[in-house]
Amino acid sequence: MIKCPRCSKEVSSRPGSICPRCGLKVSEVNEKIRCPETSCRALVSKKFEYCPKCGCKLKNYTLTEFIKMARCKIDDKLNEKE
Repeated sequence: MIKCPRCSKEVSSRPGSICPRCGLKVSEVNEKIRCPETSCRALVSKKFEYCPKCGCKLKNYTLTEFIKMARCKIDDKLNEKE
């Protein structure tokens, strides 16, 4: 059992759990992802759109943004080897 972050009611920790008191999808709040920014890499809630530590965008990338981010990561990796 875990506590709902919104209303503190005890809720099952199983995936897909919904708080019976306030209706919050507790499993979504507790899921974590790593920030894609190489200098940050903070562990943040999957629910956030931006990283609270560095401000990096976490989801809803356009194709152009995604390609730019991938190019930067490739360049960083190549520069590390030199």
